Amino acid sequence: MNWWHEWATRRGARRFAATATRWVVIDTETSGLDLQRDHLIAAAAVAVSLEGGRPCLRVADSFEVVLQCPPGVVLDAVARRNILLHGVGRGEQGGGQAPAAGLRQLRAFVDGAPCLAFHAAFDAHMLERACRQHLGQGWPWPWLDLAELARALLPDLPHRHLDAWLQHYGLQVGQRHRASSDAWVTAELLQHLWPAWRLVAGSSGPWLAAQALLHARRHLAQTT
Repeated sequence: MNWWHEWATRRGARRFAATATRWVVIDTETSGLDLQRDHLIAAAAVAVSLEGGRPCLRVADSFEVVLQCPPGVVLDAVARRNILLHGVGRGEQGGGQAPAAGLRQLRAFVDGAPCLAFHAAFDAHMLERACRQHLGQGWPWPWLDLAELARALLPDLPHRHLDAWLQHYGLQVGQRHRASSDAWVTAELLQHLWPAWRLVAGSSGPWLAAQALLHARRHLAQTT
């Protein structure tokens, strides 16, 4: 994919996001937190359907993939601790999908939908890098950070971490730090944020309203 075609694809995806009625919440698991050195281990996605003006979730419209560990990778102590945290060991990775095939399946599931994640910058960077490495093209779809949006919608609450938001709303997670469980519970968090989100959006679309709110919040932070 040449640069012009990729630019046009990203531009079209941003425009489509304004009126899309299917969003996708994504969570990734990696061998660590180093954006340049660590690799993608697993990814999960849950579709959010905006039916009747409210977000709906369906187990049938969800996806998870475990990727094979790159050959020759030697796990350091940090990577071993991280694998213990999310529970995707070398055995499961050995039976996982080849990275290129797994990423193609994830992209097919997203199918042009705008994407959301809690601390989205990390997931966006890891998927962008993995797609460029294994598919020769980046991740074309726009992102919205639910962590930043939650703080903007409910500024009086002190919560910063996902666990704090889950506790606040009484949300239960099947297996914390497993991509599929975290993606699902993050989508449930979106549902709980929806009333405040719609109030801010008013008559405008919720995706554009959220982007405008976050832009204003960042601008205010830079000028104060």
